[in-house]
Amino acid sequence: MTCVLVLGVNPFEDLPGYQLLSLLKSSGRYEVIAADDSIPALKILSRTGTRIQALPHPSADPHLFTAAVSRLCEEERIDVLLPGTDAHLYALSACLADRPQLAHLCPTLAWLASNNLRNKWDLQAWASRFAATPQRWTFENEQEASRFAEKAMYPLMVKGLRKGAIKCDDALEAVVARRAILRNPANQGQGGGVYAESFVEGEEHSYFMLAGSHGESLATFAFRKLATTQLGTTLAGQVDQERPSAIQLLPLSLEISGPIALELEWRKDQAGNQWLFEVNARFPSWIGALGAYGLNLLEAHVNSVGPCSTNRALLSAPRDGSVFYRLPQSGFLPMEAVFSETGGPSHLSNTLHHYATPMPLLWKSSSPHEFRLK
Repeated sequence: MTCVLVLGVNPFEDLPGYQLLSLLKSSGRYEVIAADDSIPALKILSRTGTRIQALPHPSADPHLFTAAVSRLCEEERIDVLLPGTDAHLYALSACLADRPQLAHLCPTLAWLASNNLRNKWDLQAWASRFAATPQRWTFENEQEASRFAEKAMYPLMVKGLRKGAIKCDDALEAVVARRAILRNPANQGQGGGVYAESFVEGEEHSYFMLAGSHGESLATFAFRKLATTQLGTTLAGQVDQERPSAIQLLPLSLEISGPIALELEWRKDQAGNQWLFEVNARFPSWIGALGAYGLNLLEAHVNSVGPCSTNRALLSAPRDGSVFYRLPQSGFLPMEAVFSETGGPSHLSNTLHHYATPMPLLWKSSSPHEFRLK
């Protein structure tokens, strides 16, 4: 059985890793081990029967973190490594020379390292070769917020090099946003920080690309964002197979040489111009919203990276126009329901056009936003 290690699974934060863990556990086809630096997360998830390990946060010491991950992978005979956050991803990539064997478990690390892509700024610079991207500026101290005002640059986005983005209308908001984003451990330590980016008003879209073991296209999935959090996390979306015509998708995809998941986030302004404003080289949080199809995409990736390196047959994507959204769950649950190893159906529906997410196999209320598809 393929053994998968998922990093960054704190159920009290909105992390992709938590969704990956829940999907893989619902599959029953893999041996899954989780790792996180949060003690409350360790306690909660261990009570659900999840095999979970403690790791230091990557921002504290990337080399120490990478060594700990490498040791865990060796001890547990891990076949596939899934970093659940950009902080994990970039730390491992930056220290890949220390532990080159990790590239076999997570090929994205080698791709990032070979292209010298160390953070979101670098990914944007890479993406600018294939599409129009918003202008970016360094934001190294609070005084620069006033300089942005003098040059009439507001509104603008203040973005973390590894996590978070907040729209700001004036210098005061920019200073507050900078402080808030820097408080996140993901943006601290070596390689951390924030930057400013010009704001593009308009309809927001996401285009997901999944490449196979030789870089071939396995699947694409596109949707229009209906609602997002203040930090930019998708709350609701509508399946929309519109392809971003202004993004040179073919030349971009030709630079992907192995099994990599890539999300392109773009906006269409009032004039119809398309702007590629962010790229994520990992599975996003919304993958859990897609039910059987989301699991299918994840399994295709795991099987491409794993020892068998086989491509799993993909289901048809959700119908064009389908809406998925994230619904918080509140209220009291009996202890046997809270800490349950099953918690609901043991498998996901394989019906082509049925994508309702089953009861989660982990703690039912532990995710800040549960997923539903309407």
